[in-house]
Amino acid sequence: MKREEPKVIIGTDCDIVYSSFYIQGLYQLFGKKNVGFRRIDGKPDQTGNLCFVVYRGEEQRKYVLSYTDSYKVNESLYDWCDVYGSVNANFSKTPKQFHDKLIALCPSFGVRLWSIPQALSFALFDQVGTAFSVKKRIGKVWRMTRRPPYNAYAPSLSSDHYVFFLSTLWYNDEWNKNDEGVNSRRANFIRACKELEEVVFEGGLVSQGKERSSEDLFADCLFNGIPMSEWMDKTKRSALVFNTPAFWDCHGWKLGEYLALGKCIVSTELSNDLPVPLEHGKNIHFIENTPEAMKEAIKYIVDHPDYRVSLEKGARDYWGKYGTPKASLKLLGLEQ
Repeated sequence: MKREEPKVIIGTDCDIVYSSFYIQGLYQLFGKKNVGFRRIDGKPDQTGNLCFVVYRGEEQRKYVLSYTDSYKVNESLYDWCDVYGSVNANFSKTPKQFHDKLIALCPSFGVRLWSIPQALSFALFDQVGTAFSVKKRIGKVWRMTRRPPYNAYAPSLSSDHYVFFLSTLWYNDEWNKNDEGVNSRRANFIRACKELEEVVFEGGLVSQGKERSSEDLFADCLFNGIPMSEWMDKTKRSALVFNTPAFWDCHGWKLGEYLALGKCIVSTELSNDLPVPLEHGKNIHFIENTPEAMKEAIKYIVDHPDYRVSLEKGARDYWGKYGTPKASLKLLGLEQ
């Protein structure tokens, strides 16, 4: 008897940019022809999450993938689903009543799924992102088509002394205090690189404009934005990369991208959980958030290429086991 193929229905209220990574995994697991989009009856209307249902014959199983910056669980979606995956899971801060279904995932990032005509068709006719206006929906699928395809995230030969780092200078307010947090940590790394004679540094912080960013505090770190293709090439060439908790202390896209690229990652302490903790000296190099610690780590890695290569392999191995689109879905119990 022929085995009945599972069918996957994705809720159309997802943000296609943030959902694209997992849709890529669903395509890989079940085949594109078996994955479709429509409004899911009975599901709470919520943005900031990818919701989908897997049908196997008469059985169905409901999944939520939270890609928000917060570790907090959406209670109505938690009650609705069978499995709740989160890229910013934090079991120590989350009440135990939400632990049973909660699964920690690696940070993901946007990938290009479709051509521009296909993307517009999905936005207009399949109505992906129905929680948004038509204008915003088209803008989101356009942004998705500007992202690299997932297969572009492949390891490449690193330089011995060239270091590239480019990131956003986030706006600061009384709630997020980014100037004391992520902006300060990123600036410390940039300044450390610039002070080391062993390093040829390129990059900096990209301002969101004077009305939104504290440009005066970080004037020595500012840098113009560049195309994504150039960012990818220079990141691949960089001897090492820098990671730190991002907006609201979340796992940013960069951690996922760095692991996928198999980079030697220098990182301050992480704020949220991962499927399995990263290990200092094996797949990441953890440091304190001080200029001295950063300079010491950068200099050591530049002076010890064998250590760098070992961390690169460790990062890529970790990603292959826990972070790829398929591996992320398998953490949720999904198999072909």
